[in-house]
Amino acid sequence: MNDQYIIPLFVAGSLLLTLFAFFLIAYLLVQKNKQNAYQLEKRQMVFDHQNHILRTKIEEQENTMDQISKELHDNVKSVLGFAQMSMYNIAGLAVNNDQALLIDKTNKIIGDVIDDLHNISHSLNSNFVKNIGLAETITKDLENIRLSKNITYDMQIKGEQVSLSPEHELHIYRIAQEAIQNCVKHANATNLNFMLNFEEDFFTMKVTDNGIGFDKNKIYEMKGLGFLNMFQRARYVHGSLEVQSVPMQGSTVILTLNLNEDGISN
Repeated sequence: MNDQYIIPLFVAGSLLLTLFAFFLIAYLLVQKNKQNAYQLEKRQMVFDHQNHILRTKIEEQENTMDQISKELHDNVKSVLGFAQMSMYNIAGLAVNNDQALLIDKTNKIIGDVIDDLHNISHSLNSNFVKNIGLAETITKDLENIRLSKNITYDMQIKGEQVSLSPEHELHIYRIAQEAIQNCVKHANATNLNFMLNFEEDFFTMKVTDNGIGFDKNKIYEMKGLGFLNMFQRARYVHGSLEVQSVPMQGSTVILTLNLNEDGISN
């Protein structure tokens, strides 16, 4: 074969190999992109399914608490009210001071129970937070704890308060409720420090107690402390929840929300 044919054939062959390599790489890139897109779509479907399950579970919890709140307010509270009225009538039949004092004491006990039911009913009702606001609702709970459990508290609000969506405020409040109840029921705490911090881009809620603490590495083994519920609600509102604790040195729960997320601020 003449040299004049070899060079064009070599150039043509090189071009064909280059084109083949180009199309092979392009094909592999397209397949890789399709595979990545499939994996992303699959992960999104799993994420959406988990969110749907989580939303359903939380909605069921709220519906149950609303029903309990209505039952306490409409029925139990009414029955206790009738019982208190009956005690007032019985007081007129007392024949000595001992009986009168006993009736009066019973009346006060019933009155205290009615007040407690009133507070519990409001705290369970999902509209309560929406009606009076997040900070005020938490402060009312802390004041009730101070009066009933003799636990002191310090409430701090930093920054300019931002109005969050009713749904987000409700979930933040439920997390706060769980944290408060843990301090009261399990931590044997005598003091609570509560902080709501409103920054330009972030909202932070920090709850610290002086209780007995626990080994946070075993947090998922603990039953009845409500941590799973707190983590689920934090995840539901696209927030992050951090739990800090050391045995005999108290505990801290920190919830952080990005205020730039869609749907958080009003």
